[in-house]
Amino acid sequence: MRKIAVLLLLISTILIAQSKTEPVTKEKINEKVNSLEKPLYNPFVENYILNEIKQLREENRDLKVDLHKTLAKKEVDISTNVINYATSTINNMFYIIAAASSILVIIGWSSIRDINEKVKHMIDEKTSKTILEYDERMSIFEKDLAKRAKQVKQNEHEIEIMNAIHSLWLRASQETTPSGKIEIYDEILKIRPDEVEALTYKADATLDLGEANWSLSLTNQALSIDNDYPNAFYQRAKVFAVLGQEDNAIVDLEKAIELNEEYIYKIETEEEFTELVQHEDVQKILEKKVDLT
Repeated sequence: MRKIAVLLLLISTILIAQSKTEPVTKEKINEKVNSLEKPLYNPFVENYILNEIKQLREENRDLKVDLHKTLAKKEVDISTNVINYATSTINNMFYIIAAASSILVIIGWSSIRDINEKVKHMIDEKTSKTILEYDERMSIFEKDLAKRAKQVKQNEHEIEIMNAIHSLWLRASQETTPSGKIEIYDEILKIRPDEVEALTYKADATLDLGEANWSLSLTNQALSIDNDYPNAFYQRAKVFAVLGQEDNAIVDLEKAIELNEEYIYKIETEEEFTELVQHEDVQKILEKKVDLT
């Protein structure tokens, strides 16, 4: 829907620029849209992909910033904890020595060596415990850091894939022959086998080559991946019309229009629907166009 809205806005701007004296009405805009022979939404694939790349880069940048903040905070926390542990340990040692001295006076210990050994043992035990806790905290921090580094690497790989696909879509928009477009769409599908949009456009190109059965197989494959993709239903309706399966074509047309009502404006301009447009059910569909305008 967003692509179609931008398309209508672009057509309105072009009409205003071409006719400064004549007022542009809604009927003229609709007439211009209905007279189009080819879909104009292909060039907007570039904008869609650029937006996806931009979003991925922003997420990657935010993730890096968050990673550095977390690392700095962890380092400060660890340093603070170590200082606190050291301070607490020293204080505890003074308390222990004072208590030991008092006990020595009370119970009359005769050997200072025993006291020293006990104090040393307590210090070693406390120090070992502190080191173990510190190691556990560092281990958790290192795991978290490794996880975030892996996520950053995955995002960078995704950006590389998006750049490659973006380049292929640009080539496809400049290609004029159906066979040339099919080769480019195959390259996209090698990178992403479940790319529904590439499958649908490939189906359109194969139909231009007269390979209706091949086109039907591609549209079925696209719909098995995304059963709510309107362009796949619309493309399969064209295939059914070419194969003479009018009932199936009408069902897919209705589904495509249900998902995206803008397809209703393209029916009369499609060569594949030349005979189907005379059907009573299709005429009822076209009557809805008046209500929408």
